[in-house]
Amino acid sequence: MALSFNFVELFGSGKLALSERPKLKEVKELVPAGCDRVVTILAERGEQAHKIGEAVEAHGISWEWLKVAHATELSSAEKMFFKRSVHKIYNCILDNESVLVHCSAGLHRTGMFAYAVMRKGGATHDDALNIIKYIRPETFEALDSKYFELADSLY
Repeated sequence: MALSFNFVELFGSGKLALSERPKLKEVKELVPAGCDRVVTILAERGEQAHKIGEAVEAHGISWEWLKVAHATELSSAEKMFFKRSVHKIYNCILDNESVLVHCSAGLHRTGMFAYAVMRKGGATHDDALNIIKYIRPETFEALDSKYFELADSLY
């Protein structure tokens, strides 16, 4: 199955897409889509993250690695990095960048991150959920209140 992503304009500026972890050979598909930056949300021990980063950067796309292992078991350091990354990506979108966010399956960590970015931008809870549903229905369907409650503390 090919990498699936849908860039959607946010805040009248840049765009956001959500996805599952891209296969290395699929990274090139992001170039014609106008992707400026990829955010990888994977555990610190993940060698796969390094390989994704190398492939992304080899195609001239900026890469961010948010080192988070589990969606609901964030350490205090992971919470700090998550919050910092939300602020950075929010500003990147305001600077008219197109950003793809992914974790392993593109569900919980990806959904929490997208939700936090949208809430940072002033979206209501319902608006943030509707945007996530439009960008990637699979991500929307995987989210429940425990993810929102945590994400609300991370923007």
